[in-house]
Parts: sequence; C-alpha cells; structure tokens
Amino acid sequence: MSKIKIISGWSQEGGSTFSLMELCDLFNERGHDCTFYGPHPWHLDKCKGDMHHNFSFDADDFIIGHFMHLPQRPPGPKKIILSCHEKAIFPLKTLQHQVAGFDEIRFISDDQMQWQQTQGTVIPNTIRGVSDSGNHPAGVAGVIGTVCPLKQTHVSVQRALDDGCRKVVIYGNSLDKDYFNDKIQPLLNYNQKVIYMGMELDKQKIYDSISCVYQSNSPQLPEAFGRVRAECIRAGIPYYGNENATTEFELWDEDKIYDAWVELLEL
Repeated sequence: MSKIKIISGWSQEGGSTFSLMELCDLFNERGHDCTFYGPHPWHLDKCKGDMHHNFSFDADDFIIGHFMHLPQRPPGPKKIILSCHEKAIFPLKTLQHQVAGFDEIRFISDDQMQWQQTQGTVIPNTIRGVSDSGNHPAGVAGVIGTVCPLKQTHVSVQRALDDGCRKVVIYGNSLDKDYFNDKIQPLLNYNQKVIYMGMELDKQKIYDSISCVYQSNSPQLPEAFGRVRAECIRAGIPYYGNENATTEFELWDEDKIYDAWVELLEL
C-alpha cells in the first residue's frame, strides 16, 4: 500500500508543526497511511509521528516536504510536493536550486504565493479544535504564540494593557530566556494583570479563557497564513494584529482541503 510521508525540517511547537500534524491526522482519518517525520521529538505523541532518521524515499510513496532542501529528485516516490508555509525565512527565489527536486509547490495563501513570486497550488491549512462557544470573559486579552523577539510578545502585551484590557494571558513556549527575562518578566509584575501560562495544547480552553487576541509580529516575520487569526475567526473573537505583518487568506472546510490534496498528489 502506498504511504503518504510528511517530512519537515522543523517539528517543534509552531504554526507549521500544528498544520502538518493536522494534515497527517486528516489523511489517516480518510483511510490513508500517513506519517509525519521531524527532527525534534515534540510532535511524536500528538499525531502519527516519527523521527527524521527513520524516513526514506521509497517506491510508490507520496512525499510532502516542508522547510527542507531537495536539489535533485530521488527515484521511487510517485509525487514529491514542497509544502511552503513561510515567506521571508524560506525565500524560494533564492532557494530555487535547493528545491529543484520537488515536483510541485503547495502554498497556504494566495498572498504568500504572490510574495514568493513562484507558481504553485494554494491549499489553506486546516483549523481544528476551535469553535465559538459563546463563553468568553470580558476584558481578557490573549497573546498566543512562541514568546520571542520576532513575535514581539512584549509589544502585544503592552498594546492590550494600553487598550484597557483588565487582564492579559500569554500562551506559548519561551525559547529565548534572555528575551523572556528582559521583556516579559517585568510585565508579569504589572499589578498582577499579566499572566504567563506557557504552552497549552487545548485550543478550545485557550479561546474560552479570553475575549480577544493581540499579535505584533515584526515585519521581518510576515505571515504566510495567519493561523492565530484564523483560530480567532473560528472562536468568534476579535483579532488585533500588526498591519505590516498580517496577510489575507481563505478558510476552507476539510472536505475541500482534502479534495485539493487528492488532486495535487494524484492519489
């Protein structure tokens, strides 16, 4: 039986990892045999996952690669797709020789494809685990995503406070201790209005605990899809982003997403 193999150069917490885990689940739920391979173990207990060293290009496989180079096409697989989830940190114009081994490129928004100035197929990400419960506490802002300088987490917190939010809750892993100590820790002592919750996998729990979301991504990290904003749409709460880093995108239902992948992979 042919297998679908998703392999990424990044499998720590992040929007692309969540999206690839959900895609892996979608394929398996539709009767395929799909595994998500990554270099970090974070994803292993969250989908049908495995590590890079167990990956191989086998005959009749369908390969979806992300955040990786493939200068030459290996023999064997039926289809090899580059699933591009980035803009500035994976610029295809300067990487064209390093990605020449892929048969086709999948983008996650029209805006991203135009930014990359490369032709491909647009298939938006799935957004799972979030719905509008109608149960949101008033005046509580959420800041969601990896706590780091490029996300400008401290700016989002300050914007929420300046807008009069009575409480700000930060959700996300902190990968930069110096940034956290210099920029975030002082805010946690701000009249007990700012709370750091760390990583939370239950998306519904996150969005039921807040009434709006602030994001202030640096222009150096322009969005390709806007996963948090998409989750806000599903949760029915306002999203206050950074105009210089926000992108336009479409939300598709899972049947449409699956059908588009079937056509692209020629399953």
